[in-house]
Amino acid sequence: MSAKSSEGDPSPNNQTPAQPNVGHKAATGMAQVALILGVVALVLGGSAVGIALTHAGPTGATGATGRQGVQGAPGPGAVVKQSFNDGTTTLAGCGYYPGSNITFMVGSPGTFAVTASVSLLIHHTLGNFTFYTLSLANASVPCSVSINNFVEGSLSGNLPSGNYWPDYSLVQDFQVGAAGTYTFGIIGSQTGGTDATEFYFASMVGMFYPS
Repeated sequence: MSAKSSEGDPSPNNQTPAQPNVGHKAATGMAQVALILGVVALVLGGSAVGIALTHAGPTGATGATGRQGVQGAPGPGAVVKQSFNDGTTTLAGCGYYPGSNITFMVGSPGTFAVTASVSLLIHHTLGNFTFYTLSLANASVPCSVSINNFVEGSLSGNLPSGNYWPDYSLVQDFQVGAAGTYTFGIIGSQTGGTDATEFYFASMVGMFYPS
């Protein structure tokens, strides 16, 4: 019997077994890893962008000054008023020195402290004695030089004839029990003598202290 050649034998026993496609699976795995890494990078990149967008930038330039607002009501501190007068007014009966008054508008009870410097002009004649009284007053009450603190002055008849300018300082406090408008002034009266006597000059300062 002659031997048969195995060349070209199509039998299953003569076929080479199929080998697994290792390279294809490795490529697929690497592609999946790359995709995952890309997603992670995208997420991290987005977070970084978010952080950059929320980071405060440099301070901008100062804007223009706005309009002045409406003035508020007076505070609780002291309120000051003053007056100045250099006109002459004759002293006779009890009367105010016109132009020397100060007026307050206050919103509460409190105390007024008022001071004044007053100069008189006396046209003196030798032999005449002159007497006068000065005071500060609340203009809402009848004129009376003795109702508050007052000064009394006189000019001797033994002095030579001529003009004389005696000076005086006045101090008075006034307490008020309610809000309102209050006016204070200098009052005077010639109480004796025949020399013509006048208010010559005055300055007055008043302060209000709310209670």
